[in-house]
Amino acid sequence: MKRVIARTRWAVRAAMAAAGTLALCAAVAPPASAGGGDCVGQTCLQVERNGLYVARATVTPAPGAKFFGHYRLYGGGVDNTSALQHWHEGLRYTVAWGRGVADRTKICAEGWEHVGGKLKPLGVKCVEIRKSGG
Repeated sequence: MKRVIARTRWAVRAAMAAAGTLALCAAVAPPASAGGGDCVGQTCLQVERNGLYVARATVTPAPGAKFFGHYRLYGGGVDNTSALQHWHEGLRYTVAWGRGVADRTKICAEGWEHVGGKLKPLGVKCVEIRKSGG
């Protein structure tokens, strides 16, 4: 029963995130980043920003990665989850922040592989947003 409830909760969260997402897409190439980015495990994060204004964040699988699962992008008042799908190099999940954030806000991405009904963490990568020049 707990498993059914957990699956239902996850499905509802995923559906709400998909419906309420400002922008999400799976495309071929990640965007350029003014905010830096890097990979931890199978999770690569790029944040496009200007000072404390965050335009968008994009999470991609690491080079050579192949798995079935989802990504979550969060921080600065945003919390979205990608669709559950087969991920591989070249796919991306982008969320438009479109807002200013407080100095030292962390934008984070975490990857999750779904294996045999269980979740396996694939890495968490965060980018700290700071004022220019300080």
